[in-house]
Amino acid sequence: MKIHVSDQVVDWFMDEMDLVEGDAVRFFPKYGGTSDFQDGFSVGIEPGSAEVVGVETEKKNILFQIDEKDEWFFKDQDLYIGLKDGEVAFSNEPIE
Repeated sequence: MKIHVSDQVVDWFMDEMDLVEGDAVRFFPKYGGTSDFQDGFSVGIEPGSAEVVGVETEKKNILFQIDEKDEWFFKDQDLYIGLKDGEVAFSNEPIE
């Protein structure tokens, strides 16, 4: 499993979450909503590091992480994060 983050969404995270180089963003399952990964769950985001990093990628000196305890949610699928109509979008396929 890998995390794929578009350049535009990194800029969005930096602007919207006031991130600076060296900061981290964690993705986790959030009860409710919909996602490509699990029915009844959506992808949650928060600034901060995972307790035990399961998956990580770095872009523009920002770390993007999924905690080891949350990997079940993604079912060994890649996580693609991009912008769609000006909003952050999550998918198990590339976001155009």
